[in-house]
Order: sequence, then C-alpha cells, then structure tokens
Amino acid sequence: MEPVLRNLLFCDSVVPLPHGRLVAYGIFTDLHAAAFPLCWPRFSLLLSWTNAPGFHIQMVKMLNPQRSLILHQSPESYFTLGDDTECAHVILDIHQAVFTEPGSYHFSVALDGRTVAEYPLHVRLDPKRAETAWQPA
Repeated sequence: MEPVLRNLLFCDSVVPLPHGRLVAYGIFTDLHAAAFPLCWPRFSLLLSWTNAPGFHIQMVKMLNPQRSLILHQSPESYFTLGDDTECAHVILDIHQAVFTEPGSYHFSVALDGRTVAEYPLHVRLDPKRAETAWQPA
C-alpha cells in the first residue's frame, strides 16, 4: 500500500493539544522580503501521513530555486501507523533559514528513503509587503 502525504503546511508554529489535536499558527504559502538575503529565524512544517501501516522514516530537504543546492536537511523523523486508517502528524521546526534570492524554494519530502513529494515556498521581493517573522510569546 502506498503511503499518502495528506498535507504539508508552512506555518509560524505548531502546538500539540490533548487528544491528538494540533493548532497551526500563521499558515503561509509565500514570504515577502524587503531585500535579500532574507534570514527567517523560525518556521514550522506540519506533515500528515496515512495509508501506510508500519514503521516509517521521514526526511525533508529545502532546495534553492534552481534545485542545485540543499539549504537545509531535517533530521530523520520516525513514526508508526497501526493500520491504513490511522494518521501520523510530524512537526518539523526550521531555524535560521536563509533565502538568498527571490524564487520558489522546494521542500523535497522523502519517506523510507524515497522522494514522494515536493512542495514550493514562494519567496518574493516586495518591500511594501515585507514581513518579519512572528515570534511566539
């Protein structure tokens, strides 16, 4: 049975709650910079897996817009699903991400050593909409 990556969310922070619930703060698909390089102190990825009974190893790589350089590689994340109806949520925190130029940065998701998905994060030069990273209290 093929594992299914139900979602990958880019957000400022993910907080686990009781009973398996999660709160994702500040969900985004784009970042806006006043200038480059842009250093983003912290953001999170929330990945949800299903349809994959057994033990699994996940890894995520952040690639530059040309896909020629790995800018960040996550440590391995481990999870086990009991049957094909269970869902596993993996929270990945990324610190001090540096975006050197505008473009679509690609997040390559591997499960059990095989690349299964790729998600873009668009980083735009737009001084009028430039952001600063949200900092939890």
